[in-house]
Amino acid sequence: MHITEISLTNFRSFQATQTIALAPVTMLFGPNSVGKSSVLMALFYIQQILGKGQCDPQRIDALGEKHVGGFKSLVNGRDTTKRMFLKLTMDKSGLIGSSYSQVVDLIGDDFDLPADSPTVDANRVSIEFDIAWSSKKETAYVACYKVWLDDRLIAELASDAGLKQPTITWLDYQHPALLTPLERLHEGSGVDGFVSRLHELLNSDRNPQEVSRVDVGQATDVSFDHAAIGFKGFVGALPVLGKRLESVVDTDDPLITTRLHEILSDVVVAPLDNLLVLLNESLCIGPLRIIPDALHRSNPYPLQTDWYSGSAAWDVTGRLNAANMLELNHWLNSGETLNLGYFLRSKTAISQAAYTGGGDTSSELSALLETFGDSLSVSLSGADAEGNPLPEEHSVSLDALKKLLEAERNSSVDKSRQLVAKELHHKWVLWDDRNNTEVAFSEVGVGISQLFPLVVAAVQDMQGIIACEQPELHVHPRIQVGIGDLLTQANKKSTFLIETHSEHLILRILRRIRETSESKLPKGLRPVSPADVSIIYMEPGAAGVIARRIEIDSTGEFTSRWPNGFFAERREELL
Repeated sequence: MHITEISLTNFRSFQATQTIALAPVTMLFGPNSVGKSSVLMALFYIQQILGKGQCDPQRIDALGEKHVGGFKSLVNGRDTTKRMFLKLTMDKSGLIGSSYSQVVDLIGDDFDLPADSPTVDANRVSIEFDIAWSSKKETAYVACYKVWLDDRLIAELASDAGLKQPTITWLDYQHPALLTPLERLHEGSGVDGFVSRLHELLNSDRNPQEVSRVDVGQATDVSFDHAAIGFKGFVGALPVLGKRLESVVDTDDPLITTRLHEILSDVVVAPLDNLLVLLNESLCIGPLRIIPDALHRSNPYPLQTDWYSGSAAWDVTGRLNAANMLELNHWLNSGETLNLGYFLRSKTAISQAAYTGGGDTSSELSALLETFGDSLSVSLSGADAEGNPLPEEHSVSLDALKKLLEAERNSSVDKSRQLVAKELHHKWVLWDDRNNTEVAFSEVGVGISQLFPLVVAAVQDMQGIIACEQPELHVHPRIQVGIGDLLTQANKKSTFLIETHSEHLILRILRRIRETSESKLPKGLRPVSPADVSIIYMEPGAAGVIARRIEIDSTGEFTSRWPNGFFAERREELL
């Protein structure tokens, strides 16, 4: 399951709707401050809405708690009368994902209702958030939430500015996902005005009104009698994630009522659950990564927010399995990859400690003898049951006491030799392959530490999006070329979303596409096709930023022109 499209409207520099297609490797090019980082920000803003209900956050957690200034700073033109529209499309890749169907699994389907989760057979799921400002509540909220299954609008949820009662304002009862097999067979017959069993149950004993929607690609309206369904909301029009929908729907049969809520939950809650899982498994590496020094201590509980500074890379390194570590070193130091001249080695340090003393009575007596010498007088007395000393005392010879303490001292020395603790400390250290010695990241070129977090992220077994701002910073052009192979070869599960200015990076990817089509790809590399790469060029326009996809053919050539050049700068300098 992965995100394939992002559409932004009235979000920061995006005014008119712009849709950005995501491929396994997506690269954002364009002038400085045009809005490339806004695409990354939108993703993790949505995560914060879904995870914490924050439509008006001052900071975005996943971006290293970066200050964004809330809705008023995020909405285009800082105009709070505008609404932001954020839409994401996911390819399920054959996965079922979250599902709330339990009654059917336990007792079977005797309700003449869809037996499967409505999202099971859907290949594409799209979700749109309409975010507005409530002057009554002085906060932002989700005013409208829409869900598409296989590019057909299936549900719309809305909330008023007072955030009193969100409702399901639209449900496409004729959507294939909401019909039984028999109803699909007779779809559109309109026998006696019958729509579907689900429509009948959800609108019985209520006051439905005729509502209609026109979706993209539809020639005519789709209309139904529909009674708005009130439900328990999370933040405006969003339902509570991770649990079955609580709504006003009720029937005489508790099992039917439960099944109706399961179907509604699979339509409007499950897509949000799946999206939040993807975003929680995503990360963003910022443009400036830290350089750990000798005092750096890894956090045993890596945090998503720490990826932005790069520090999480060192936190997770020690947790990588053997296969991941082997791949990491392959990318760091192989002659066919980045060839940095450094790799990680496991360092085991053995420490040994001997313990003596202990503050016992013999030690205290020895201290008294050293202090008072022969003038010391020592006596012994018994004690009663409560530990109080008895009046009868017996004097102790100092010579006998000295011999006793000497014997005890010799015995303590022998015991101390036995009280030895050995500890093993394991950690991964950077190894200079050329000079055959351990080095610190602060002792090598800054480009190594800047690139390291991206390499660690790439070899992890994770889904979601790996976003990185300017991975080429402080890196030699030869290594920038190698980053192109890292993005296309190192990870099969994640989607890379890269903000970059590097020509070298894209030139390597174009070369791999050409070599694939000509069957000249070097041994050991996976084929790279134009579908694996999405190059987005962004530039300012009259209605905000404009995002254009630069198409590539199978020979690794651009089939559409770069707006305002980009590669033209090189030609201008040469000619």
